[in-house]
Amino acid sequence: MNNKKKIALLISGLLATACSLSANATEVMKWDGAPLQINLKNEQQRLVRMPDNAMFRVPVELKGKLLVDSAAGVLYIQSNETLKNIPVEAKLATTGEIIKFTVNSSPTAKGTDDEIRVVMPWENDNASKVAMQSSMPVGVLPEEQSSNAAFSDGGAAAAVIPNEAVSPNELIRYAAMRNFMPSRLWTNNSQIQQLPALKLNLDQLFYGRSTNVFHSRIESAYKAGDMNLYVITLRNRMPFPVDVRFDDIAIDFSYASVPEPYYALGAKSSQNNFSYLYLITKHDIKTLIKNVDPSVG
Repeated sequence: MNNKKKIALLISGLLATACSLSANATEVMKWDGAPLQINLKNEQQRLVRMPDNAMFRVPVELKGKLLVDSAAGVLYIQSNETLKNIPVEAKLATTGEIIKFTVNSSPTAKGTDDEIRVVMPWENDNASKVAMQSSMPVGVLPEEQSSNAAFSDGGAAAAVIPNEAVSPNELIRYAAMRNFMPSRLWTNNSQIQQLPALKLNLDQLFYGRSTNVFHSRIESAYKAGDMNLYVITLRNRMPFPVDVRFDDIAIDFSYASVPEPYYALGAKSSQNNFSYLYLITKHDIKTLIKNVDPSVG
């Protein structure tokens, strides 16, 4: 099933997905230098989302008793027996900062289904969401376009936009209409040129917590003035849901946007494991990718 066919299924299932996800909350812990307390239920894995990719250290004598693994900025912690006040350290990959935890585990522990998110003292817990909202052009969301379509004349020709300077919002909306709306509702703009969709290895498009999280592919490209817009599909490679984080984009860009229903990607095997990233750059994306991945030909 291709992406466009999945769109209808995804949108129709958003409420059900949201309800299922709301069953578990996220416990936010702010690192201030004091060890963070993690409570576990025996033989139950708990996820700890870190501010960056991290390496961890546990006491040698607990090998096989306390299991810790990490991937894409997430620690997976599980205890196979009752433990009390066990020290665990995680080292952030970028800064080298050590974050300390104290782990307790028992067969009757409560509230252990919730994920834990560790934030730094300077980090706004909603930083990624705010960034997404501030760069979201009005009218790009699929549900808004669907409601607008109800007021359109189905037999009318596509509207032609006058020759005025194209803004980033207008450029992204132009592309988004071609992703989410039937062709009879598309608008034309002589200042926007469609470019070939380059087949590039985008494995290095993200870094930090998003390293190797997404399979990325350029679906379409547009140009208006000095703006190059790339519509990039993202597929989640992880066995758990992930968010699109603009601060993890490795190349220089001027503007980024993700339609809100696609901001959070479902787990790898789920129906809604893909998203659209609208990325505006001043330079050709092939040149930018080569700056972070010289192997790109």
